[in-house]
Amino acid sequence: MLSSGSGSTGGGVAALVGAGRDSHPFGRTSPNEEPRSYWSGVVASTWWFYLTGECTNEAWVAYLKHCEAMLDSGMEHPAIIYLAHRAQPPTGDQRRLMGDFIAAESQRLRALTGFVLVLDSPLHIMALKAINWLVKKPFPETVCGTPGAAAVWLRQRGAPIDPATLMRALRKTVPAEHMWIS
Repeated sequence: MLSSGSGSTGGGVAALVGAGRDSHPFGRTSPNEEPRSYWSGVVASTWWFYLTGECTNEAWVAYLKHCEAMLDSGMEHPAIIYLAHRAQPPTGDQRRLMGDFIAAESQRLRALTGFVLVLDSPLHIMALKAINWLVKKPFPETVCGTPGAAAVWLRQRGAPIDPATLMRALRKTVPAEHMWIS
């Protein structure tokens, strides 16, 4: 998720790559890869990342690379959705790395139409809404409970995305056994 942290652990993404196995940008799975629990894609100008299970360093690095690719894409007003289904939260080191990323990229992140964190836990949604009310980022953000609600919020902000299109993209990429439907 694009959530801020404080401090710096040094080493950045390279430190996390060294701590886990190689990352898989854009979450593509090939027959020779071991099973994993994250996938990503792009629909129009909305970039999405889907995680289930453990928030490994491998998954976190893949997410950061997805964010970097979004910023490097040249899109004027991209949006991003992070979907966490039965997922563990990022570690302190991972949150600090994201905070460092946000600080370093704050100028380019201002162009975001919005960031949506989609969680399947109502308690976590309420807690993060309260935290996000206090901690401001250089982009608009919200927390919600379904991919459909995420698409609606982004569309209200001007992103060319709708719930049906997002769900088609998720169903096409995320294996059915890891999918939750809004």
